Amino acid sequence: MKRQLKILSVIDIPWNSGLAAYAFDQARALREAGHAVIFACPAGSAAQDFAAANGFKAYEIPGRKEHHKVPLALLRLRGIAKDEAVDVVAAHTGRAQTLAFLLGLPLVRVKADAKRPSAGFTFGSIKKVIAASAYIRDLYLKAGLDPARITVIPQGIDLPPPVERQARPPYRVGLLGRLDLVKGHDCFLRAAADLLRGGAIAEFHIAGYEANLKYAELRRAAADLGITEKVFFHGRTEGPFGFMSLCDIGVIPSLGSEAVSRAALEWLAAGRPVVASSVGSLPEYVREPWLFPAGDAAALSLRLAPLLADRALIKKTGDENRARAAGEFSREGFAAATVQIFEEAA
Repeated sequence: MKRQLKILSVIDIPWNSGLAAYAFDQARALREAGHAVIFACPAGSAAQDFAAANGFKAYEIPGRKEHHKVPLALLRLRGIAKDEAVDVVAAHTGRAQTLAFLLGLPLVRVKADAKRPSAGFTFGSIKKVIAASAYIRDLYLKAGLDPARITVIPQGIDLPPPVERQARPPYRVGLLGRLDLVKGHDCFLRAAADLLRGGAIAEFHIAGYEANLKYAELRRAAADLGITEKVFFHGRTEGPFGFMSLCDIGVIPSLGSEAVSRAALEWLAAGRPVVASSVGSLPEYVREPWLFPAGDAAALSLRLAPLLADRALIKKTGDENRARAAGEFSREGFAAATVQIFEEAA
C-alpha cells in the first residue's frame, strides 16, 4: 500500500441485491488492505445497515428515485468529500456515476447489474471501470466504451467447510433463489416432471423468499404436473450452504438477467454439480455440458439425466466445481485485483 486512501462508496439504492453484495465485499477488501471506506447511501437502506453492522462510517443521501432531491444529494456528497478528504469515489449506479462526476474527484465505476450502460457525457471522466463479470464488460464494449479502462473482477468467495453427502437415490436436485418468474421455477418443475415420467429416482427441492411468485402457486403447478410427492418447499433460508449441503445437484434455470450470479458461485463452493441456463454471466461459472437454453425444460432434463444416473459423476463434477471456486473465484484474488484498481485510480 503506497498510502491510505479514503474512498467514498456511493450506492443510492435501498434494497439488498447482487449489486449491493458486490459493493459490500469490495468495501471489506479495501479496508483489509488498509484503506478507509465511507458509504453514502439512503436512510434505511441495506448499505446503511451493512455499514452499521460492520463498523463503516455512513452518511445519508437521497435515494435513486428521489429525482427532485438530486441537488440535495450533490450538496451532501460535496460536503462529505470535503469533510472526509476523499481521494477516490466508487459509483455503483448510473445516477451515482453522474453525481460523482460532478465532484471532480477520481472516479471508479463499479458495475454489478444488468442495466445496459451508455456512453454518456460522464464516461470520459471515469478513471477505471470494474465489471463484476465478462458479461457486463461486453455490455460496455457494445456501447462503444474504451476497453482499456474496463477490468473484470469476479466476486470472490470463502469456501464453506466441506460437507460430504453420499449421493444415493433418490437424488436431491435443488433450486435456491428468490421466487420470481425470471428465476425459471416453472422450467424447473416441468423438467422434474419429464425426468420422473422417464423413471428418474429423484426429489426436487426449492428454497428462497417469496417475491413476485408465491409458494402456493408453485404447489399448484407441481400438482398440475402430478409430481406433488416429489417436490419439497423449504421457504426462506438463513444462508445458502445449509440448503445446498442437503442437495446432490444444483440448478439455476433463470430466464434472463444474471449479470452476476452469487448462487452459481455458492453452488461451486459447496462442491455440488450445477446445471444452469446460458443467460447473462452463468456461462462464466458453469461450463459445458451443464448449460441449457433458457426456458427449455426438455434440455434441462437432458442435462440432469446423466448426473441422476451416475453417483460417481455427481462426486467428480462437484469436486471439480469446488476446486474452481478455490482457484478462479478466491476471496484473495478478488481483494488483490480490487485494491490494485483503486490504488491506480487515486
